[in-house]
Amino acid sequence: MTVSTARPGTFLVVDDSALHHQMYRLIFSKGPLAGSTVHHAMNGREGYALLAAHPEITVVLLDLNMPEMNGLEFLARRNAEKLHLHVPVVLVTTESTPEDETRGRAAGAWDYLRKPFQPSDVERLVARLQAERAPAA
Repeated sequence: MTVSTARPGTFLVVDDSALHHQMYRLIFSKGPLAGSTVHHAMNGREGYALLAAHPEITVVLLDLNMPEMNGLEFLARRNAEKLHLHVPVVLVTTESTPEDETRGRAAGAWDYLRKPFQPSDVERLVARLQAERAPAA
């Protein structure tokens, strides 16, 4: 089995924490993800507008608990409007019960990443999603 390495892409980070945005900036500026384009939003409403405006986004990293539009509301609107349903959305949250994960996946999240996380967790997750989305040879 070969291990995929994450590679630069276009990402959307939706989180109401300025500290988390700083962490993502570091993650996407070094290592295998260096050179990525990253769009940042402080709530689901801003994130949804960015997703609509940037069809080149390849992965969305979405906080669950945010003001104005939370992660589940973001997913519900995306599903209702069928906006870029091919783009993987990962819920990134402190909510850690199996029920929370089941609820997120049922709402349309492709994966789930628990806070706090390490940069390597994001790199592995992105590498796996990129490998799953790669066209068949």
